[in-house]
Amino acid sequence: MLNKGLRSAVLTIILSFVAGVIGILLGHQYIMPNAGKPISLHAQIHKDLVLNKAQDEKMHALEQTYMAEKSALEARMKLANAHLSKAMQTSHDMSPEIIAAKAEYVESLDALQTLTLEHIFAMRALLDEKQAQKFDKIVAHSFRKISR
Repeated sequence: MLNKGLRSAVLTIILSFVAGVIGILLGHQYIMPNAGKPISLHAQIHKDLVLNKAQDEKMHALEQTYMAEKSALEARMKLANAHLSKAMQTSHDMSPEIIAAKAEYVESLDALQTLTLEHIFAMRALLDEKQAQKFDKIVAHSFRKISR
């Protein structure tokens, strides 16, 4: 039988893990239900901003690079999720395998978010001041739509 201190520590770890999983699920369901879904920012930029030929070509190149890198990161996230699932099937506590698989998933999610933010700023850098002001409004609106 476990002593009281060890039992409390194990219970705390288990409850923390369960709370974390519930938080992630609720976050994906209610706080950010559109996470990972395209925000159609590119379509809005091409529709609402009048780009010159050079801007349009550079924007297209940025979009192509972003989509390729995004696809690679999404594949990495799926693989990390599969690792987490497998670890949870074999270990029913916060084992080193669970912790490593969770870290792998969070790192890939963070990399995707960083890539997206860098992409937004790279697109903005192609614009003149007037276009950039309109772009900022489009981006703000897109992010508000995500949080609904």
